[in-house]
Amino acid sequence: MSTLGIDNSRKARIIASLNLIIMNVEDKKLLVERYVKGREDRLVDSYIQDGPAKVKKELGVSDEEWTAIFDYMVFVENLLYKTIITNMEFFLNEYIKFGSVHVREVLEITEPKYDVVWDVLFDFIAISHEGLYYHVLEHRDRYMTAMKARGTDFVRKVLGIGKDKYAENWERVLDFLLHAVCEAIFSEQTFEHSLKAFSRIMNGVREHRPIFKSGIL
Repeated sequence: MSTLGIDNSRKARIIASLNLIIMNVEDKKLLVERYVKGREDRLVDSYIQDGPAKVKKELGVSDEEWTAIFDYMVFVENLLYKTIITNMEFFLNEYIKFGSVHVREVLEITEPKYDVVWDVLFDFIAISHEGLYYHVLEHRDRYMTAMKARGTDFVRKVLGIGKDKYAENWERVLDFLLHAVCEAIFSEQTFEHSLKAFSRIMNGVREHRPIFKSGIL
């Protein structure tokens, strides 16, 4: 009987949790109906022009309510894709200079639930517009150091191109980095050899310098 009681208690908690989720979904639908439906384009334009803080303030909603509205606009109305298209130069430069994590922070989509959305945006910025290669070029020394210290798999993961669909992109990046590493090693060796040769020449010059009585040239 006690086991049955525990099971019933668990069932009650599960049902209560499901009801809460259902209520939350219904609340979100009501929010969308009240604040979004019929003015999607205007909200998108306002978001792009003025940013999320101003839109949230104009709507007069709480943080939780804004998250629900924002998610609807992101997943249904392609808000962030439209934002990036309108401000392509800005987001491309931000990616080149600071990388994926920074751009996600700017867009406020760092949570895992936005990963699918980011995949699309990443492909647009980094692949279609070749931001990936400019980013690697911009930070060549850092990625060279990382590759020598932690290996190629680590660098590929950091760049966010670990999936099979990025195989060709990775080959191009890897080829560039390997050439850069070899060039750096060659430059270091050349410098060392040149320094040794210069030292030998200078030593030979010193040996053949005329010495005055004072012992000073």
